[in-house]
Amino acid sequence: MSERQIAIVGCGPKGLYALDSLCEAARREPEHRFVVHILEPSVHPGAGPVYDPRQPEVLLMNFPAGLINAWTGGRGPSFLEWAAGGPSPVDAGDYVPRARVGQYLFWSFEHVIAQAPSNVRQIRHETRVNDLQRVADRWSISPVNITVDHVLITTGHQDGFRHGATSTLDHIPSPFPIDRRLTQTAVPPASTVRCKGFALTFIDTMLALTEGRGGVFALSATGYNYTPSGQEPRRIAPFSRSGRPMRAKVEAALFTQPKDDAFWDERRAELSHILRGTNATFTHHIWPAFLSFSDQVLGDTAGTSAAFFTHRTETTFTPDEIRQDLRIGYDIAMGRRAQDSAWALAEVWRRCYPQLINWISHREMAPDDAHHFRQIAAEMERLAFGPPAQNIGKLITLEQAGIVSFDHMSGEATADVTINATIPPAGGAELAAPLDGLLRDGHLSIGTMSGVRVDKNAHALTRDGIAKGLSVIGRATEGCVLGNDTLSRSLHDLPENWAAAVVQNARQSNALEHSL
Repeated sequence: MSERQIAIVGCGPKGLYALDSLCEAARREPEHRFVVHILEPSVHPGAGPVYDPRQPEVLLMNFPAGLINAWTGGRGPSFLEWAAGGPSPVDAGDYVPRARVGQYLFWSFEHVIAQAPSNVRQIRHETRVNDLQRVADRWSISPVNITVDHVLITTGHQDGFRHGATSTLDHIPSPFPIDRRLTQTAVPPASTVRCKGFALTFIDTMLALTEGRGGVFALSATGYNYTPSGQEPRRIAPFSRSGRPMRAKVEAALFTQPKDDAFWDERRAELSHILRGTNATFTHHIWPAFLSFSDQVLGDTAGTSAAFFTHRTETTFTPDEIRQDLRIGYDIAMGRRAQDSAWALAEVWRRCYPQLINWISHREMAPDDAHHFRQIAAEMERLAFGPPAQNIGKLITLEQAGIVSFDHMSGEATADVTINATIPPAGGAELAAPLDGLLRDGHLSIGTMSGVRVDKNAHALTRDGIAKGLSVIGRATEGCVLGNDTLSRSLHDLPENWAAAVVQNARQSNALEHSL
């Protein structure tokens, strides 16, 4: 009986989940054999560049440790269970270093390989894939010169990390990988730095250039004090179109929720009823419900959250407004200030996000509705999915110390070095190889929500149907599938569906071989 040749292109967390799912599906049908080519340039498959175990420990997750689990069905340890065997304990509400999560993901990958069933053979290729070409009914992969029956692409943030982009003396195209891009040669001590972007990547850059160079933060009554090492830049000046900062994630041990689980169960039930409506739209039904829920969280007058959100999204923040918003968000997160509309709306978005994922994913929304969703989701990213509170506290402190400046948000400041601290948007807006070539050749299509279109088994959809033997999971599909950046395996079942479809296809192919 022949072996089915499978390729997983890119093996960060999504590739890990797919490999694990395929091993489990194949374990149940030992009569079918598979060769899995794992094409990942990182030396730490499972982690990939985002969770590289070698990155500085000052770079933290914005996802609580208790929600990180690389497994389904209890077949392997959650992050908390795995970390319990390490040198320092981890609580469920902790925001741990990404490097440590990378160690866990790499361990999980090695565990999958070690426990793989005998009918799944793996071949590692430590390389990036440049091109995929359809040859007869198979796929040819360059530069490794192999041909396979099925390709799964899970390349994630590779476009955001701008591989191949070169730095110049005064311009760094991406801070990642930080240990190679933000050296003291590239960004000398006492230099001036401009940072394009004011979100999570900027905060990573800021911390790498300060605490990552030996500066020390110490807790104080209102936040932190900072003792410089002398290796920091003289000034770090972020710039962005809106100037609107991200809100801090709450410190669970210090924060009291204003509503109990029963309240949220009722809101989710109400939302479920709305989503079942035949003609439900995000603009006219879902978003108004979210605004109403937000008012109910704090007992505000109807329309309070709507007025807040409209005002916020129409405002370009001044330096003083940035300082005020950061401080309000930080104090709320630390349990020192009453919650406001920004927090309430963010909490509604987080609590209802799984339902939103299920409703939007694989749905071709009307163009106007899709446009409205993308606009709102961009702002909610700032409010609901910001950094841990400690990182906002450190940002406030560095600004007060004069190391970070909010006075150049238009980008007009001159500087010794400019760092692009943005990541291209998820979805199909800026596809990198090999996805760009597949789109050019008609093997992929882009939906109204800007993501690569896939069905519920992760099969790529062309304009005319299904691309045979080609699947995509992860960031490139954002819009067609919502919420790809999460490490959670409970929000999406695409890896499991894809693996089941691969095994089913092998079953059908073997049956055809026997009939000939």
